[in-house]
Amino acid sequence: MEDIFKISKDKRRAKDLYFMAKERLEEIIPVLPKDKFYKLIEEYYEVIVQLITSLMYNEGYKTLSHVGLIGYLSKNHPEFERGEMILIDSLRKMRHGTVYYGRRAEKEFLINHEETIRKIINKLIVIMKKKLQ
Repeated sequence: MEDIFKISKDKRRAKDLYFMAKERLEEIIPVLPKDKFYKLIEEYYEVIVQLITSLMYNEGYKTLSHVGLIGYLSKNHPEFERGEMILIDSLRKMRHGTVYYGRRAEKEFLINHEETIRKIINKLIVIMKKKLQ
């Protein structure tokens, strides 16, 4: 993957990103209006991005693209299933559509996928918690 760079491991930055993601998950997402599905999806995606970025800094890697983040996770962490990787990429595309084109994700998407999204996030949290000890 040409957009992934080897860097010095940055445990402090990894830890800061981990705690920011947890704060977003535990304090920001719960207070969002439940009828703003697009905003909930966007915030879940940002949590995933922060956790993958944290993981990469902890392992000594960096990327400038969201596609690179997803590719890194897929290639280096086989504990994530193909379906989970596809879902993360779908979230990326939805967030892009929301941020740059004003498209709003549908309620059904969140209803159908929220449990799996939270499972992915929890998996990332467990991995990072172990690595930060």
